Parts: sequence; structure tokens; C-alpha cells
Amino acid sequence: MRILHCSDPHFDLSLRTIPLRKWFGKRAVGALNLLGGRGSYFDDADSKIGDLARFAERYGVDLTLCTGDFTALGLRSELEEAAELIAPLATDPSRFLALPGNHDIYAHDVIHTDSFNEFFARFMHNDWPQYAVDDPWPIVRLLGEHGAIVAVNSAKPNPLPWRSDGRIPHEQIEALRRILADPRLRGRWIFVATHYAARLADGRPDTPNHGLRNADELLDACRSIEKGAILNGHIHRCYRIDLSSEGLAIPLYCAGSVTMEGRECFWLFDMHPDRLEVHRGSYDTQAREYRIESFEEIRR
Repeated sequence: MRILHCSDPHFDLSLRTIPLRKWFGKRAVGALNLLGGRGSYFDDADSKIGDLARFAERYGVDLTLCTGDFTALGLRSELEEAAELIAPLATDPSRFLALPGNHDIYAHDVIHTDSFNEFFARFMHNDWPQYAVDDPWPIVRLLGEHGAIVAVNSAKPNPLPWRSDGRIPHEQIEALRRILADPRLRGRWIFVATHYAARLADGRPDTPNHGLRNADELLDACRSIEKGAILNGHIHRCYRIDLSSEGLAIPLYCAGSVTMEGRECFWLFDMHPDRLEVHRGSYDTQAREYRIESFEEIRR
């Protein structure tokens, strides 16, 4: 079973398409960031996703997981277009799993109109809906006979311009504990996925206004996992860290951004009953193709 973990494609529409009534509050700050040059790093995001789809087909990927930030400003029109752009990676929705990022739930209007679910619900199938406590979270996706993804939603609106933090609702954390205790998961590789990083590349927690506010609570819930990994995005750099010093048997993998110019990356996991092969991917700008650049093997 081969899983592709990518994140933060940040598709954005032209700023000229933003309705005037949206040029206030948090979106105004985001739009100014795009005008200031941040948006140019994602100019080729549309075409790169096509290149990633060709990589996935070439390498026989069984399931693609994207841990959020499909958009730049969380506009309904952006979400609609992002769902269309991601389609080459998700020709079979049962083989694609989408989580929202903070940019996808950028402001309260997206929550009120349920825009993310409107366009991405087909990529959020839940194999164990009986555990869902925060429609549809947590999501459980079984991966053949040897693996499972358990996804929790850490994204929320942040109206204040200086805040881009996240939080997993307590009810989801408690449901995650119950899922991990389910005997049907015994012996499987378990991947817990969310948008925000529980730890940065140096092992420290992120800052309160940018990171996962209840990161310690998430890590505590994951201490029962014997083999697998925690997967996230949000930080636009790929990294892997060991969490054994915090009492966890599993590492954390941040997928960075799959489309950000100069930092394009992802993780590819090959599951076997007794081992997990992990590959880091990157992008060759001249050849316009994604490639595998490193390898590690985890045995349990």
C-alpha cells in the first residue's frame, strides 16, 4: 500500500476577482501579503498539481492525503476552483483524503456557508462514522489490511490579523483516543493527520499565535500508537522529527508545501506488514517533474 502525503498547494484566484465586500479584516491582510510577493511563490501551483498527478500514476500511489491549505484566502470561489484543480489527483475520491487548513477556513463566512464541505465532502469519506463527533471528524480511512489514517480537524477561523493558530476540539481528541483503542486497529500502521504541526523541525512547539494550541494534548493521545506517524502541513518546509523524548514511539512528518517555489516537497510511504519505507520527494523545475530524493526504513 503506497500513500502520498502532500500539503499546502495554495491555489489562488486573481486578486481582481475578490468582491469589494471581502476586502476587510483578515482577508485584507492576506491579500496585502499576496500583493507583497508571497503569492508569486505559488504562481505555478495549478500546473505542478498536474505534474504531481503524473508522479502518482507513475509510482502507483494507492491513496493521496492532502493536509490542507488548498487556497490562499478561503473564498468560496477559490474553494470551488481548488476542488476542480485537485481532481487529477483524485479521479477516485475514495483514494483521496482532504483536510482543511487555516487558509481554507480563513474567515467565519466559510463556516456559515459550509463552503469547504460543499466542495470537498466527496474527498472526506469516513470508514468509521460511528466515531464522528464533529461532523465528520475524526475521519478514519482504512488502508488495506495493514494501515489506517485517522484525521482530526485543527483549522478554525482567525479574524484577528496577527493570529493564524489552530486547535483540535476536545471532543475530537477524546474520539481519537477511543479510535486508537479500537482492537480492529491492532497491528496496523496508524497515521494521525491534521493541518497544524504539533512540533517544529527543531522539536519545539510553534508560537501560540501560529501553531497548534493544544499540541501537547494531541501528542498525549498518540502515545498509545506502537507504529505509524503523525502527519501535518502548515509549515512550508519538509521535515521529520523523532518524538521518543516525549514518550512517543512514532515520528512526525511535515509535508511542507508541494507547490511553493524552491521548497516543493512531499512524503511517500510504502507499507508492509513488518516495515514502513519512507521516501521524501522534491520537484525538478527544469524537467517539470516530481522525484524521490531520499529513503529510510522503519521496522516494527
